[in-house]
Amino acid sequence: MAAKELDTTRNAVPFDRANIPGPKMAKAIQAEMAGKLISKARRPLLIIGTAGADDGVIDMVKRIAEKGIPVAATGNSIKRLKEEGIDATYVNLHALVSYLKDPGWKGFDGKGGYDTTIFLGHTYYYASQLMSTLKNFTNIKIISIDRHYHPNAQQSFGNLKPDDFLKALDMVVAEL
Repeated sequence: MAAKELDTTRNAVPFDRANIPGPKMAKAIQAEMAGKLISKARRPLLIIGTAGADDGVIDMVKRIAEKGIPVAATGNSIKRLKEEGIDATYVNLHALVSYLKDPGWKGFDGKGGYDTTIFLGHTYYYASQLMSTLKNFTNIKIISIDRHYHPNAQQSFGNLKPDDFLKALDMVVAEL
């Protein structure tokens, strides 16, 4: 399957069967469109978790960071990011969502809040609840470029095979 034929909207059902948040669920999104949305964001923030700290994903995170998108490292992903020379800010994911909900928070760089969050590599059930908080209590756009469909995001890939997932991330980066 060529990269252009990769359909990241297939199998857009909650990875965890119990995670049906109601009638407002994420729109399945093509990788190219996710990249375009991220590139058009005024203040995007990539939030990476421990599950995203494997070799292929780390390479993509590095490429995203090189495009000027700030990276928030949660869990123990900071260790791997630092090993790879990726500039990231360590923060607890739960605390970060609390900061993001605060309209007076000026962001990690003091230049203002973020308008778009990009989730990648988090424990599914934990990230889902925190995305739900952002979805219901903020105006921040939530894009999941994770391997599994996240219904509490506004846009999300469908459930992807590992090889397709890395191809999709490559397509996102190409659009930045």
